Amino acid sequence: MRVLYFHQYFATRASSNATRSYEIAKRLAARGHQVTVVSGDSQSAPTSARSRRSPRHLVRRETIDGIDVLYLSLPYSNYFSVGQRLVSFFGFMIAATVAGLLQPRPDVVFATSTPLTIGVPGLAISRLARAPFVFEIRDLWPAVPVQLRVLTSRPLIRLAEWLETTLYRRARRVVVLSEGSRDALVARGVPPRKLVFAPNASDLDLFHPHNGDAGFRRERGLENHFIALYAGALGRANAPQQILDAAVLLRALGSERVHLVIAGDGAERPALQERIRRERLSNVTLLPPLPKTKLAGIMGAVDLTMTLFAPYPILSTNSPNKLFDSLAAGRPVLCNLDGWLRRVLEEGGAGMYVPAGDAAALAIALAAAAEEPAALRAMSINARRLAETTFDRDRVVARVVDALESVATHA
Repeated sequence: MRVLYFHQYFATRASSNATRSYEIAKRLAARGHQVTVVSGDSQSAPTSARSRRSPRHLVRRETIDGIDVLYLSLPYSNYFSVGQRLVSFFGFMIAATVAGLLQPRPDVVFATSTPLTIGVPGLAISRLARAPFVFEIRDLWPAVPVQLRVLTSRPLIRLAEWLETTLYRRARRVVVLSEGSRDALVARGVPPRKLVFAPNASDLDLFHPHNGDAGFRRERGLENHFIALYAGALGRANAPQQILDAAVLLRALGSERVHLVIAGDGAERPALQERIRRERLSNVTLLPPLPKTKLAGIMGAVDLTMTLFAPYPILSTNSPNKLFDSLAAGRPVLCNLDGWLRRVLEEGGAGMYVPAGDAAALAIALAAAAEEPAALRAMSINARRLAETTFDRDRVVARVVDALESVATHA
């Protein structure tokens, strides 16, 4: 089976970005399928608000673990303005369509969103090649950018809603990453039989309770501290200032043993850096974004992880990668998503919930967790068990692979 796979942000474990597409493509290749991924090129992406990179190549091709990856030099960065992001999305949409036309005829076309515009090359090549189209949605677009007021133009919103409906209707299967997304699509009239539920997953081979970086605490003088880690994007949707608000409150509470570690990048990072310096928040360490291979060791060295978002209800439909990494590492998760993941964590005894945007509740929960080592140990065991029994990457990806094989067989 020949698979043409569109994803604007394809990344391997050597990157700090989400590796879902890599894990899916790698398993497709392992089954003997020919996989071509069309992606943007992270090597040409700006690494800060002011930096710019000149592309070395307009197009480059690599073979990675049996995956044929075609990189198009159309950069994207979390530091981009809304206008720059739209230019990047539409530019990649056009370039990816042209690139797709130049590839051998596929047996199935697979496109993974976000952005929503990734569905256009997928659908276009599907129609021209007369191959079935499978569409994956990682977040509900345009609902998420609309609720966050990132997208405010009524004409653009209407266009995005039309595109969303068209993609759902034309796709042979729609892969959803959360129960909330599944329920939202069913409520909009998408037939349940068309939907494939395949959340983000745990890499059990990489993250493990005993895979801790022994030097991480020692190098920072944190041997006797209770460490809570936030690893992920530092943008508007994450509201990372709430972590610093909690740090201030922890200091006021006298919880000096609690230390917060933030690892990531995004538009809010410069402001976080400045505030940590200005307010002398010695109970916070800010790290750069870490490749998964490095993050695994650090996650194994901390006591607890935080999965935090801004207080927008639509974000409760998320399926954040780092939460599943934490489960595999056997680390309890302090989560502020009041949706399906809250239920999963509480029913599995693998984490705790605090309301989104409530820094006081976050600080109190962290201080309490630091004083309850027995409860934390129990949650750690439950976290790893949940990763093994429910979110094992091999099992979850098999649902996507089976769906692709099924539609290709019955094309």
